[in-house]
Amino acid sequence: MITIISGPSGSGKTQKLIDMANGELSATKGLIVYIDKTNNHRLAVNRQVRFINTTEFDVDNKEKFIGLLCGLIAGNYDINRIYIDNITKIINDEEVGGVAYTVRQIEKLCRMNDMQCYLVLNSEKCVGLDTSEFNVINCG
Repeated sequence: MITIISGPSGSGKTQKLIDMANGELSATKGLIVYIDKTNNHRLAVNRQVRFINTTEFDVDNKEKFIGLLCGLIAGNYDINRIYIDNITKIINDEEVGGVAYTVRQIEKLCRMNDMQCYLVLNSEKCVGLDTSEFNVINCG
């Protein structure tokens, strides 16, 4: 249910995530959401994909981020793909414990709502994180 796109800075993780989100439009019957901390990639993401800039909703920690996801899902049960760019910047936490907690909460939401989630993590942030349950795509 969760796919982690990992690699060092500058290895093309964000572009891979954007390509995956745009490529799913014809293959999925549900809605696709792309979540980022800035508007830097808004124009690269297809207009049919719901683009959410977390700073517009004052999301700056893991609790607020999980609350945002819960609100999105509660407001629209047709969401079946969520793409999250650089989750450590969104939740403002680079510690393994904070990242692991957030990923576990996302996994729980995905299971409960039959969704797929793709998220970007720098490979340095994956150190110490148990990724054995997830599909991991390495860039670079």
